Amino acid sequence: MLKAQIGRIVLTLRGIPTFFRDAVFRRLFLNAGKLLTANSIATLLGFVITAIVARALGPKNYGVLALILAYQQTIGKLVSFNASEAIIKFGAEKLQSNEQEGLRQLVKFGFCLDLGSAGVGTLLAMMLVSPVIAMIGWDPSIKPLLMLYSVLILFSWTGTAVGILRLFNRFDLLSYAPIIDTLLKLGGVFWCLSTRQTLLSFVIVYLISSIAASLYQMMASLWVLRKNGVRGVIRQPLSGLSSHLPGIWKFVLSTNINSTIRMLSRETDMLILAGLLAPEELGLYKIAKVFSRPLSLIIDPFYFSLYPELAKFWAAKQRTRFVSLNKRVTLLAGGLGLIIWVCFAAFGKWLILRIVGEAYIESYIIGVIYMMAIVIAICGFSLQPSLLAIGQPGKSLKSNAVATLLYIVLLFPAVKLLGVVGAPVAYVTYYLIWTILMFRYLVIHLSGRSA
Repeated sequence: MLKAQIGRIVLTLRGIPTFFRDAVFRRLFLNAGKLLTANSIATLLGFVITAIVARALGPKNYGVLALILAYQQTIGKLVSFNASEAIIKFGAEKLQSNEQEGLRQLVKFGFCLDLGSAGVGTLLAMMLVSPVIAMIGWDPSIKPLLMLYSVLILFSWTGTAVGILRLFNRFDLLSYAPIIDTLLKLGGVFWCLSTRQTLLSFVIVYLISSIAASLYQMMASLWVLRKNGVRGVIRQPLSGLSSHLPGIWKFVLSTNINSTIRMLSRETDMLILAGLLAPEELGLYKIAKVFSRPLSLIIDPFYFSLYPELAKFWAAKQRTRFVSLNKRVTLLAGGLGLIIWVCFAAFGKWLILRIVGEAYIESYIIGVIYMMAIVIAICGFSLQPSLLAIGQPGKSLKSNAVATLLYIVLLFPAVKLLGVVGAPVAYVTYYLIWTILMFRYLVIHLSGRSA
């Protein structure tokens, strides 16, 4: 029995080079590589930024900055319809059938969703600043900073733009956005440091760099549309949307609710913990999340490049290639994730001491546990795009809702019992439950059984 299992493992490892004989897998790997390279550069520069900002502000003010960033991300994603997923799912179908009118209508619909949600999100963020500060019990003096950075939500209408770049395989253009953001942020942070600026100036630097990256993505997407002959988007009427794009409203509503629920474990954890921890402890947790960024790098590039390919396979009714691509990408990404986690477990404490200093050394154990959760997420990352590609956003929503509910229920007693370490422990539980449920739904659907 053991010999048979070892034999299968050896055959799998020997088969890895054959992955790259498949044209689709090579394209996926190339697209993911572009994003991974750009994100790696951005992450490396991000560590420099983190080292400068964390040392300059100290754990307390760095915790305040973490809260400001988390607040904007939370409100922004609360009202976002995650239009990029709809653009890819329905755009792949329109490209397959060469329906130019339906594609133009889809793009206009996406832009309208993005602009509307950005406006609503900005107003909501401004209105909720005072209640949120009172709820978590922090110093009211941070109110102007929260309101200032909330302006970024007004420019968070890039969902459709990102979807367009992914749909037309322009991952090269998409990869420039994080580099633009990080380079501008790095220059601004150096200026803040050299001129001894306050926390306000750091917030302004973060705001300007993020706005610039958003504007770039929008301009790049419009250029790609024009280059591919998709013109007259603004003049395209939205009448008959449901008949031209059946299921579009159900899809965007499901993905909106799903991203909102998912936000509770990814971004809102900072807001929840702000009410349970002191600013210094929140700063430690934020540093742990920053050091987990190399692991997250694996998920986003592969997710961004995998989903369009899966959507195209499913639209073309190529189920065998759909499943095969899933397996190969999961094996590759999971192996990379495990290697990075082992490296951090071995050298993480030394890295924290060298980069941000001894004041943040307690972030090490937080980071080890938090990164364990990310490894689990990497092993199951293909489940989300798979369910979306086959038109089952509701199953993803159910899995996320159950896992998030259990995560929040566990988070409070875990933090009370273990302190800040309890937060990543709850996060590990979240991803275990989410992965099991998502895998079950995908297997049931592919086997043709009813859930």
